[in-house]
Amino acid sequence: MAERAIVSSQSVERRRVAFALMLALPIAVLWWATAQAEPMRLTPPSVESAALNDPVSGPVVTAPAQTPPPTLEKKRRYNVVVLGDSLGDGTWAGLYHVLRKDNRFNVVKKSRVATGFSRQDYYDWNEAAREIAAEASIDIAVVVMGTNDRQPIVKDGKRHALFDPEWRDIYRARVDDFTATLKASGARIYWMELPVMRSPRFGADMEQFNEIFEDRAVANGVAFVKTEGLATGADGGYTAYGEDRFGRTRLLRAEDGIHFTMAGYELLGDRIADAILADLEGTTLVNAEPQADRPVTLSVADDAASELEKAERYDMADRRPGRSDDWLWLGATN
Repeated sequence: MAERAIVSSQSVERRRVAFALMLALPIAVLWWATAQAEPMRLTPPSVESAALNDPVSGPVVTAPAQTPPPTLEKKRRYNVVVLGDSLGDGTWAGLYHVLRKDNRFNVVKKSRVATGFSRQDYYDWNEAAREIAAEASIDIAVVVMGTNDRQPIVKDGKRHALFDPEWRDIYRARVDDFTATLKASGARIYWMELPVMRSPRFGADMEQFNEIFEDRAVANGVAFVKTEGLATGADGGYTAYGEDRFGRTRLLRAEDGIHFTMAGYELLGDRIADAILADLEGTTLVNAEPQADRPVTLSVADDAASELEKAERYDMADRRPGRSDDWLWLGATN
């Protein structure tokens, strides 16, 4: 009897084990299928959250938005408006001489000496651009700016030193505002790179301005016209004498080492005209000998004596350190 009881007990135990295995097998199969369908669920929740949800360390660098320059629409006549400072005055004259035989272009001077972006209290170029655009259509805008801007900027009662980070932020914003105003008028903009200067210190500052202008030109979809190789020596540095646009050796720079003679301004005008014509028709202007059949009254000097006469006409109260046309201030330009 005892043996039969033991056998019976073992038989019951085997049935229990078999029943448990039968229940466990479907559960194991279901677990395996779920793991194959969602492999990420095998990762502990804490590790998964850390891998997928934690922010990536380090700064996120985004490329600045770049707007391509608008194409020039084919027209019978274009208003080419030159805006800028005293260097812009001369560039207008040079561009006028270069394009005066091409009846498609009407070259208009809207530059103003002793101005820039640093002193909006003295002259606000953004407001001036709106007024100029309201007076007449601007098909092409040529901008020459910067030689008078080696000055602190005062904004909201706070003074910002030249090239300090806050100064740069304000200056860039003013360049952008000015550019946006011209673009809103429908103008295609050509921003001229400032040329090489005689004074190393002054020239180094102009290079910093060129960096700002080129950066904003790329960001704002503006053509940046390089002046590399114009009125420079064999080493690329400053020279007072050199070849004019007809290959003749001439005096190219004024006595102050900043401005140009008419022969020099024609070189600048020729470079800008090439850029405009390349965009317009894919060709360059063929230079012709200048003729006197269409005289032009220039507001820039062709020699140092005239420059000094112009200097004497300025009100002494208007002289501010940092202006390229302040002949009495010899500090940083020598």
